[in-house]
Amino acid sequence: MFKSTKKFVSNNIYVFVGILIGLYVSSLLSDSLEPLCAPQIHEPVLKNEALRNKVVPKVNPPKKTSATPKKSKLVRPRYYSTELGIREKLFVGIFSSEEKVNTQVVPLNKTIGKLVDQIKFFITAQYKLKTKFNLSGLVGFTDTRAKYRPFQVLKYIGDNFAQDYDYYFLAHDYTFINARKLNDIVKKISVSMDVYLGTPITDGSYCNLDAGIILSNTVMKAVRDHLDWCVINAISEDHSENIGRCVHHSIGLTCQKSIQGQTVDTFKLKHFELNQHLLELSKKEEFNEAVTIHPILEGENFFLLNAYFLKQRLENIKKKSDLLSEDLTEVWPPGARPGAKPATRFDVPKQFYFNMTHMFFPDDFTNVKPHTTADLKDIEYIIEEVKLRYRSEHAGKFQFRRLVNGYRTFDLSRGMDYTLDLGFRDLSTGKEVVKRFEVCKPLGKVEFVQVPYVTENSRVTIILPVQESEIELALEFLRGYSSAIMDRKEKSFLMLALLYQAESSNKGTGDVFYAVKNFATRTTNKYKNEDIKIAWVSIRLPTWPTMVKMEEYRVLDFGVADLALKKIGLDSLVLILDVHTNITGDFLNRVRMNTIPNFQIFSAIPFRQYNPKVSQSQGLEINKNNGHFDKEEYRYISFYSKDYVTARKQHQKLLPIVRVDNDIADILAEEYRSFPGTIFGMFVEFGGELHAMRATELGLKVKYHPPPPHSDRCNLFIASPSQLGRLLLSQQSQIAELQ
Repeated sequence: MFKSTKKFVSNNIYVFVGILIGLYVSSLLSDSLEPLCAPQIHEPVLKNEALRNKVVPKVNPPKKTSATPKKSKLVRPRYYSTELGIREKLFVGIFSSEEKVNTQVVPLNKTIGKLVDQIKFFITAQYKLKTKFNLSGLVGFTDTRAKYRPFQVLKYIGDNFAQDYDYYFLAHDYTFINARKLNDIVKKISVSMDVYLGTPITDGSYCNLDAGIILSNTVMKAVRDHLDWCVINAISEDHSENIGRCVHHSIGLTCQKSIQGQTVDTFKLKHFELNQHLLELSKKEEFNEAVTIHPILEGENFFLLNAYFLKQRLENIKKKSDLLSEDLTEVWPPGARPGAKPATRFDVPKQFYFNMTHMFFPDDFTNVKPHTTADLKDIEYIIEEVKLRYRSEHAGKFQFRRLVNGYRTFDLSRGMDYTLDLGFRDLSTGKEVVKRFEVCKPLGKVEFVQVPYVTENSRVTIILPVQESEIELALEFLRGYSSAIMDRKEKSFLMLALLYQAESSNKGTGDVFYAVKNFATRTTNKYKNEDIKIAWVSIRLPTWPTMVKMEEYRVLDFGVADLALKKIGLDSLVLILDVHTNITGDFLNRVRMNTIPNFQIFSAIPFRQYNPKVSQSQGLEINKNNGHFDKEEYRYISFYSKDYVTARKQHQKLLPIVRVDNDIADILAEEYRSFPGTIFGMFVEFGGELHAMRATELGLKVKYHPPPPHSDRCNLFIASPSQLGRLLLSQQSQIAELQ
């Protein structure tokens, strides 16, 4: 064995030596070629110096993560504009120098500074600018190399204003800018376009910076992301070429002379004595249509050109005004907005007939309604104005007698239109003459009401009174509340106000509300780690000859609120409901947004279901056959506890405050049996500066339940007119059969 192995090695010795030499040589070659294969770094010092963007990231030690990651919370921005991406329109950047601040920069700032959203002047400065120049908007760079100035400007804009503006306009300090015309141009260009707009240089594809360049937000962001390449490959001292090369590499655009029909026209001056040649220039159309004019070497010429173009703009506005005035005779009253043309016959604005005392058929449910004080004053004012106008035109000929007919129409786009038939006595014949007049009260200027800042993150505290006769309804409400509100993790707190009769038990399984309490406890334990729960407050009603019901004693609304608020606190957002309601998370969001502390309460107009036996529909969908929005319902209201306490202290002169259960007997006294007030009415009368907001609410539905015997609502008024007619005919036929 040994001899055979030795013979094999001796016969192949040269093969083994060759393999060893090959391995050694390959290792030497790989070590020597490694630097050649490594990625090359081009001028790192130059890039950092040019952009001045050396950032040392802060490295934090890794945090220990828990086994169960916590669910992140949605953080909403403070302003709608941030979330919706709404930006200002125009940013203007001017290339200048320290020597021209007083001669060029100051006149430019005075002529266009207040006409654009933001303006910055970029200069070279070796010291703090505020110590020498009393001018805001100056940005100084310590790097004096002109070659890199465009990239420093683009980086500054990209780092500080990339999210704030739709368009960026760049120009030199010797370029006059017609800012009003520039604003008109950018307002007509879609913000979704990639814009690199200007005047191309001679025999080139780059925009001329002397004439001004418009860059869109998308182009600015693309340039910011490719500034490293732009700095490394900057080979020219021409700012226009450097910007153009950078834009072309970043997004592939060449200079656009026109986009969506908009151009940045420019005019190059051949004479520096502008005073002597302005009259001659004013006759040239290209001068009058110019957005920019260059070069301007004297500061006074900026003011001269600004005055000229301002005068030109005023003359154009006057021409348009005169042209519009010629068409005013076709619209009545002159200058007023014409009424909106209805799309179909169902959209025709409704006319309301009235006399001096009543309005006829003001809505679908009322035949005659007396005028409110405000309506009566309005009608009297209109008639008085018509009388004065007619008397001035026919002095001593007619005497006003009466209102014969009156019609009123409200157009949301125009205002209130009146048609009046007025009776006058002809003083020459003694006979009555009826004249028709048309009067319009146009809508005034729309103003935004400043309101305090609110969010949808507030927790809503719901007070739900529950009587002994409403236990099944309460359980049904709790099941719906659990699925619609608690399962969605809505920030809410349900406070059940349990109304015990004087002799009812509240101990153990004999508790009349045992089922309600048991359900509330089980549901709260299910969501114990969330910011939602259900609790209750027990209220013992006094001993009374008859059972005390909230339907018969509406003053109990105040008693329940007084006692429940003691358990809630003064800073809570409170919503009062009853067991017949069905709510959604969207409704709670509107409660949060429409209820503002120290400013506004919110009373939702609910959708009330018709009697299912009449409507033949068991659903709660919003439909004219299923129900209607009950404008007479004021019970469902939201407010802040502190606002309630403030108003209730003044209201106690009409109704005593309930501080303990025994005080309920005081408000149940005979003198308060027919007390007409509601919590909404209390806020209106004693709320001071509080606004009261009423609005129809799709997310608040009230299930059908029979009204109390003393209610003002007609028990038969429970469906549409056709359904009501069928019900009456059915009842009459049943009576006839019995007879």
